[in-house]
Amino acid sequence: MVDRIDRNMGAEAMRAATGRSHVEWRDLLQAAGALEWSHRQIADWLVAEHAVDPWWSQGITVDFEQDRKGRLPGQQADGTFSVSQTRTVPGERLAALAAVRAEIESRYGASHGENLAAAQPVVRWRLGDGTRLAAAAQQPNRSGTPVNLTIERLSDAAAMEAAKDEIAAIFAAVAR
Repeated sequence: MVDRIDRNMGAEAMRAATGRSHVEWRDLLQAAGALEWSHRQIADWLVAEHAVDPWWSQGITVDFEQDRKGRLPGQQADGTFSVSQTRTVPGERLAALAAVRAEIESRYGASHGENLAAAQPVVRWRLGDGTRLAAAAQQPNRSGTPVNLTIERLSDAAAMEAAKDEIAAIFAAVAR
């Protein structure tokens, strides 16, 4: 199962980056009326009113929604679910992405979109059940290129385990 964001976003890191704890942000947002706001309204408000870095504003918003609005771990703002995993694949950025792409195409066919010139090159597939899969290559490191696979638009939390297993199987096949 996917953990709540407050288990992945450490208390010390939160306070160092934003000046407040998880609980302090939750209380501030609730007092401001954020229970009635959309995800985007909350994140934008944090940036505009409290100068929170946009990346941290997303984390604070998800934490608030999980704690105070009943959002489940892995659940997106639209109510669907997603899972993602990152593994380092040998090779430079586009070569590593090509290796992962070849494995995914052997399973699902041709992609429906790509942006190989982006800061984080990405390839996307629409899967037959309405879900989507994306492979994105991050900045290479000494041992290769971290590639992130995300399956999104899952209908419910129960579908997350099978999606995580599928991602793991793709990475295992690439590693062989």
